[in-house]
Amino acid sequence: MNDEVNNGVERFGRFDVDYSRRTITRISDNAVLKVSRSETHIFALLANTANNTVHRETLLKECWQGKVVTNNSLTVAIKNLRTSFSKIGEHNIITTEPKLGYSIKESSLIDDGSHPPLPEDISKHIEAHEIAEKLELQEHQDSVIEKPVITGKKIKYGLLNKLNTFSLFDFLIVSFFFLTTLFVCYQYLFFVNTTDVDGISVNYNGVELPNPVTQAIIDHKTGDISQWYAFPIGGLCERYKLIGVYNEHYIDLTSQVNQEQCDA
Repeated sequence: MNDEVNNGVERFGRFDVDYSRRTITRISDNAVLKVSRSETHIFALLANTANNTVHRETLLKECWQGKVVTNNSLTVAIKNLRTSFSKIGEHNIITTEPKLGYSIKESSLIDDGSHPPLPEDISKHIEAHEIAEKLELQEHQDSVIEKPVITGKKIKYGLLNKLNTFSLFDFLIVSFFFLTTLFVCYQYLFFVNTTDVDGISVNYNGVELPNPVTQAIIDHKTGDISQWYAFPIGGLCERYKLIGVYNEHYIDLTSQVNQEQCDA
Protein backbone atom coordinates (compact mmCIF):
# COMPACT_ATOMS: atom_id res chain seq x y z
CA MET A 1 0.00 0.00 0.00
CA ASN A 2 2.51 2.54 -1.19
CA ASP A 3 1.13 6.05 -1.70
CA GLU A 4 4.17 8.09 -2.70
CA VAL A 5 7.91 8.56 -2.40
CA ASN A 6 9.32 11.99 -1.72
CA ASN A 7 12.96 12.83 -0.94
CA GLY A 8 13.71 9.35 0.35
CA VAL A 9 10.55 9.23 2.44
CA GLU A 10 7.96 6.64 1.47
CA ARG A 11 4.36 6.89 2.62
CA PHE A 12 2.28 3.85 3.58
CA GLY A 13 -1.22 4.98 4.48
CA ARG A 14 -0.86 7.03 7.67
CA PHE A 15 2.85 6.34 8.14
CA ASP A 16 5.95 7.85 6.56
CA VAL A 17 9.12 5.77 6.35
CA ASP A 18 12.40 7.66 6.13
CA TYR A 19 15.04 5.16 5.05
CA SER A 20 18.02 7.46 5.55
CA ARG A 21 17.01 8.52 9.06
CA ARG A 22 15.56 5.06 9.82
CA THR A 23 12.35 6.46 11.23
CA ILE A 24 8.66 5.63 11.00
CA THR A 25 6.40 8.66 11.54
CA ARG A 26 2.66 8.63 12.21
CA ILE A 27 1.42 11.51 10.06
CA SER A 28 -1.54 12.55 12.18
CA ASP A 29 0.46 13.59 15.26
CA ASN A 30 4.08 13.32 14.07
CA ALA A 31 4.85 10.52 16.53
CA VAL A 32 8.28 9.25 15.47
CA LEU A 33 9.73 5.77 15.91
CA LYS A 34 13.50 5.39 15.68
CA VAL A 35 14.23 1.88 14.45
CA SER A 36 17.06 -0.07 12.86
CA ARG A 37 17.73 -0.34 9.13
CA SER A 38 16.37 -3.89 8.91
CA GLU A 39 13.29 -2.97 10.98
CA THR A 40 12.60 -0.05 8.64
CA HIS A 41 12.63 -2.36 5.63
CA ILE A 42 10.51 -5.00 7.38
CA PHE A 43 7.75 -2.49 8.09
CA ALA A 44 7.95 -1.07 4.55
CA LEU A 45 7.76 -4.52 2.96
CA LEU A 46 4.81 -5.61 5.13
CA ALA A 47 2.99 -2.30 4.59
CA ASN A 48 3.59 -2.39 0.83
CA THR A 49 1.98 -5.84 0.63
CA ALA A 50 -0.83 -5.12 3.09
CA ASN A 51 -3.35 -7.95 3.63
CA ASN A 52 -0.81 -10.47 2.28
CA THR A 53 1.45 -12.77 4.25
CA VAL A 54 5.16 -12.23 3.72
CA HIS A 55 7.09 -15.41 4.42
CA ARG A 56 9.97 -15.40 6.87
CA GLU A 57 12.41 -16.47 4.15
CA THR A 58 11.41 -13.46 2.03
CA LEU A 59 11.82 -11.04 4.92
CA LEU A 60 15.25 -12.45 5.79
CA LYS A 61 16.38 -12.18 2.18
CA GLU A 62 14.99 -8.72 1.39
CA CYS A 63 15.59 -6.90 4.68
CA TRP A 64 19.14 -8.07 5.36
CA GLN A 65 20.59 -7.90 1.90
CA GLY A 66 24.18 -9.04 1.75
CA LYS A 67 24.11 -10.37 5.31
CA VAL A 68 23.75 -13.88 6.66
CA VAL A 69 21.24 -13.89 9.50
CA THR A 70 19.13 -16.44 11.33
CA ASN A 71 15.43 -16.74 12.04
CA ASN A 72 16.12 -15.39 15.49
CA SER A 73 17.23 -12.08 13.97
CA LEU A 74 13.82 -11.69 12.35
CA THR A 75 12.03 -12.65 15.57
CA VAL A 76 13.96 -10.02 17.50
CA ALA A 77 13.35 -7.36 14.84
CA ILE A 78 9.58 -8.01 14.85
CA LYS A 79 9.55 -7.83 18.63
CA ASN A 80 11.41 -4.49 18.54
CA LEU A 81 8.95 -3.09 15.99
CA ARG A 82 5.95 -4.13 18.07
CA THR A 83 7.52 -2.62 21.20
CA SER A 84 8.19 0.65 19.40
CA PHE A 85 4.66 0.87 18.01
CA SER A 86 3.10 0.03 21.37
CA LYS A 87 4.82 3.08 22.88
CA ILE A 88 2.68 5.31 20.67
CA GLY A 89 -0.50 3.32 21.27
CA GLU A 90 -0.30 1.08 18.17
CA HIS A 91 -0.69 -2.43 19.56
CA ASN A 92 -1.90 -4.48 16.60
CA ILE A 93 0.11 -3.26 13.61
CA ILE A 94 1.92 -6.53 12.79
CA THR A 95 0.08 -9.83 12.66
CA THR A 96 1.82 -13.19 13.02
CA GLU A 97 0.82 -15.81 10.47
CA PRO A 98 1.66 -19.13 12.21
CA LYS A 99 4.36 -21.20 10.49
CA LEU A 100 4.41 -18.78 7.57
CA GLY A 101 5.48 -15.24 8.37
CA TYR A 102 3.92 -11.86 9.11
CA SER A 103 1.46 -9.39 7.66
CA ILE A 104 -0.01 -5.91 8.15
CA LYS A 105 -3.73 -5.41 7.61
CA GLU A 106 -4.64 -2.56 5.28
CA SER A 107 -7.11 -1.31 7.86
CA SER A 108 -4.20 -0.72 10.24
CA LEU A 109 -2.71 1.76 7.77
CA ILE A 110 -5.90 3.82 7.36
CA ASP A 111 -6.30 6.89 9.57
CA ASP A 112 -9.38 6.31 11.72
CA GLY A 113 -9.00 9.54 13.69
CA SER A 114 -7.87 7.77 16.86
CA HIS A 115 -4.67 9.80 16.94
CA PRO A 116 -5.62 13.41 16.17
CA PRO A 117 -2.95 16.11 15.78
CA LEU A 118 -1.74 17.52 19.07
CA PRO A 119 -2.39 21.20 19.87
CA GLU A 120 0.51 23.36 18.78
CA ASP A 121 1.56 24.32 22.29
CA ILE A 122 1.54 20.68 23.44
CA SER A 123 3.48 19.64 20.34
CA LYS A 124 6.12 22.24 21.09
CA HIS A 125 6.26 21.13 24.70
CA ILE A 126 6.75 17.50 23.67
CA GLU A 127 9.33 18.47 21.08
CA ALA A 128 11.25 20.53 23.65
CA HIS A 129 11.03 17.66 26.12
CA GLU A 130 12.38 15.23 23.54
CA ILE A 131 15.25 17.58 22.73
CA ALA A 132 16.07 17.88 26.43
CA GLU A 133 16.06 14.11 26.80
CA LYS A 134 18.37 13.74 23.82
CA LEU A 135 20.75 16.35 25.19
CA GLU A 136 20.74 14.69 28.61
CA LEU A 137 21.42 11.32 27.02
CA GLN A 138 24.21 12.81 24.92
CA GLU A 139 25.79 14.43 27.98
CA HIS A 140 25.58 11.15 29.83
CA GLN A 141 27.22 9.28 26.96
CA ASP A 142 29.94 11.93 26.68
CA SER A 143 30.65 11.71 30.39
CA VAL A 144 30.88 7.95 30.23
CA ILE A 145 33.27 8.11 27.30
CA GLU A 146 35.36 11.12 28.29
CA LYS A 147 35.77 10.76 32.04
CA PRO A 148 38.10 7.76 31.86
CA VAL A 149 40.17 9.65 29.27
CA ILE A 150 40.38 12.85 31.32
CA THR A 151 40.78 11.34 34.75
CA GLY A 152 42.46 8.08 33.85
CA LYS A 153 45.92 9.35 34.79
CA LYS A 154 44.58 10.89 37.98
CA ILE A 155 42.96 7.62 38.91
CA LYS A 156 46.14 5.71 38.10
CA TYR A 157 48.41 8.11 39.97
CA GLY A 158 45.97 8.32 42.87
CA LEU A 159 46.03 4.55 43.16
CA LEU A 160 49.84 4.55 43.08
CA ASN A 161 49.92 7.24 45.77
CA LYS A 162 47.62 5.19 47.94
CA LEU A 163 49.79 2.13 47.41
CA ASN A 164 52.90 4.15 48.29
CA THR A 165 51.20 5.61 51.37
CA PHE A 166 50.02 2.35 52.80
CA SER A 167 52.69 -0.05 51.54
CA LEU A 168 55.11 0.55 54.45
CA PHE A 169 52.33 0.37 57.03
CA ASP A 170 50.92 -2.78 55.46
CA PHE A 171 54.39 -4.30 55.28
CA LEU A 172 54.98 -3.66 58.99
CA ILE A 173 51.62 -5.12 59.96
CA VAL A 174 52.10 -8.22 57.80
CA SER A 175 55.67 -8.63 59.05
CA PHE A 176 54.55 -8.39 62.68
CA PHE A 177 51.87 -11.05 62.28
CA PHE A 178 54.21 -13.23 60.26
CA LEU A 179 56.96 -13.10 62.87
CA THR A 180 54.46 -13.65 65.68
CA THR A 181 53.03 -16.67 63.89
CA LEU A 182 56.51 -17.95 63.14
CA PHE A 183 57.53 -17.59 66.76
CA VAL A 184 54.41 -19.39 67.98
CA CYS A 185 54.98 -22.18 65.48
CA TYR A 186 58.64 -22.28 66.50
CA GLN A 187 57.65 -22.68 70.10
CA TYR A 188 55.11 -25.31 69.20
CA LEU A 189 57.52 -27.32 67.07
CA PHE A 190 60.58 -27.18 69.34
CA PHE A 191 59.24 -26.60 72.82
CA VAL A 192 56.60 -29.30 72.91
CA ASN A 193 57.34 -30.24 76.51
CA THR A 194 58.34 -28.69 79.78
CA THR A 195 60.62 -30.22 82.36
CA ASP A 196 61.49 -29.38 85.93
CA VAL A 197 65.10 -28.51 86.72
CA ASP A 198 65.51 -28.10 90.47
CA GLY A 199 62.05 -26.51 90.69
CA ILE A 200 62.51 -24.38 87.57
CA SER A 201 60.17 -24.96 84.59
CA VAL A 202 62.06 -25.24 81.29
CA ASN A 203 60.59 -25.46 77.79
CA TYR A 204 62.43 -28.01 75.71
CA ASN A 205 61.95 -30.41 72.81
CA GLY A 206 61.39 -33.54 74.83
CA VAL A 207 64.96 -34.83 74.68
CA GLU A 208 66.65 -35.16 78.06
CA LEU A 209 68.76 -32.10 78.77
CA PRO A 210 72.49 -32.70 79.34
CA ASN A 211 74.07 -31.83 82.69
CA PRO A 212 75.89 -28.63 81.49
CA VAL A 213 72.54 -27.15 80.47
CA THR A 214 70.70 -28.05 83.66
CA GLN A 215 73.66 -26.79 85.70
CA ALA A 216 73.62 -23.42 83.93
CA ILE A 217 69.92 -23.09 84.72
CA ILE A 218 70.49 -23.99 88.38
CA ASP A 219 73.31 -21.44 88.62
CA HIS A 220 70.84 -18.70 87.60
CA LYS A 221 68.07 -19.91 89.89
CA THR A 222 68.32 -16.89 92.11
CA GLY A 223 68.12 -14.48 89.14
CA ASP A 224 65.10 -12.77 87.61
CA ILE A 225 64.69 -15.12 84.65
CA SER A 226 60.95 -15.80 84.35
CA GLN A 227 61.03 -18.43 81.62
CA TRP A 228 63.60 -20.79 80.10
CA TYR A 229 64.05 -22.36 76.67
CA ALA A 230 66.64 -25.00 75.86
CA PHE A 231 67.07 -26.79 72.54
CA PRO A 232 69.83 -28.50 70.55
CA ILE A 233 71.54 -26.56 67.78
CA GLY A 234 73.29 -29.47 66.06
CA GLY A 235 76.90 -29.76 65.00
CA LEU A 236 79.55 -32.40 65.52
CA CYS A 237 79.06 -32.24 69.28
CA GLU A 238 75.90 -32.16 71.34
CA ARG A 239 75.54 -28.43 71.85
CA TYR A 240 72.50 -26.59 73.20
CA LYS A 241 71.07 -23.12 72.95
CA LEU A 242 69.87 -21.64 76.26
CA ILE A 243 67.48 -18.68 76.24
CA GLY A 244 66.04 -16.87 79.23
CA VAL A 245 63.19 -14.35 79.39
CA TYR A 246 63.84 -11.30 81.56
CA ASN A 247 61.30 -8.45 81.70
CA GLU A 248 59.79 -9.70 78.40
CA HIS A 249 63.20 -9.62 76.72
CA TYR A 250 64.99 -12.69 75.41
CA ILE A 251 68.52 -13.17 76.74
CA ASP A 252 70.95 -15.60 75.14
CA LEU A 253 72.65 -17.49 77.97
CA THR A 254 74.27 -20.12 75.80
CA SER A 255 77.72 -18.84 76.78
CA GLN A 256 76.91 -19.80 80.39
CA VAL A 257 76.62 -23.46 79.42
CA ASN A 258 79.87 -25.36 79.96
CA GLN A 259 79.73 -27.24 76.69
CA GLU A 260 82.65 -29.21 75.26
CA GLN A 261 84.54 -27.66 72.38
CA CYS A 262 84.50 -29.47 69.09
CA ASP A 263 86.91 -29.29 66.20
CA ALA A 264 85.54 -29.30 62.70
